[in-house]
Amino acid sequence: MAKHLKKKRKNILLYVVTMAAGCLAIILFTYQKIQSPVIKAGQAVEKKYSEMPVPTLYIHGWHGNERSTDQLIESAEDEKGAKKVLKVKVSPQGATTYSGKWNSDVKHPLIQVVFENNEAEIPDEAGWLKTITEELRQRYGISRINIVSHSMGGPVTLFWALNLRDKNSPRLQKFVPIAGPFDGVIFTDDVPNQNRIRENGEPVWQNAAYQSYYEKRDDFPRGVSVLNIYGNLEDGTNSDYLVTNASARSLRWLIKDRVKYYDEKMIKGPMAQHSKLHENKQVDRLVNNFLFD
Repeated sequence: MAKHLKKKRKNILLYVVTMAAGCLAIILFTYQKIQSPVIKAGQAVEKKYSEMPVPTLYIHGWHGNERSTDQLIESAEDEKGAKKVLKVKVSPQGATTYSGKWNSDVKHPLIQVVFENNEAEIPDEAGWLKTITEELRQRYGISRINIVSHSMGGPVTLFWALNLRDKNSPRLQKFVPIAGPFDGVIFTDDVPNQNRIRENGEPVWQNAAYQSYYEKRDDFPRGVSVLNIYGNLEDGTNSDYLVTNASARSLRWLIKDRVKYYDEKMIKGPMAQHSKLHENKQVDRLVNNFLFD
């Protein structure tokens, strides 16, 4: 009899433990279902991708510094509610230093890039840009970027896009070169009115760098929207003093078959001088409306 009761108590205990475990499993399953809504295959990545803010990088030109892009950034903050969240300084050896704080809740985050060696060659600065884009991806999960460049920052961006970008790099969504010397610089290898753009968009004269860009044109990422801004002093030179209109406009011939959208805007008059273009309120409005509207 005692043996029978002992066995019965054992069976009851086993039953209670089994029921408790079953109830716990049901509770955990229900909690998980509540916390994790059902998402169709592929939808989770798409939603996360679409909700991530797209930061805009501001890149100065030859002999430039942070002051070269200060007004552009401040105008974006004042007019469009954007916010500068990071500044990235790059040492002459290519080491990066970040200041500020990334905030994924900011709708239009801005990132200011400063090259301490502002006389570096285009491939060097493009390599530093690659480092920054990879760090942004690894640190903050950034998968898309916009770039606003002044002067040599344009060819630097182009060189990165053609030669250094890979399948894991953040996707270039919008590109705004301002006064970009894509096919020569006055006082270096270009003179006013030496070059011109044919009706089909091809520059008549092409320097060695431009020819190398053309050979790599099919490596420019597809789907980029581009606003190309250049200056004309209206003094007969068809230039902004340093960059001819033909040199700036030659970008179109390189990327026309790859881009989603391409437009050019000429700024005229004294405020169209090369270094004044990044201090020009008309330029500010064009850039901000293109990026953020």
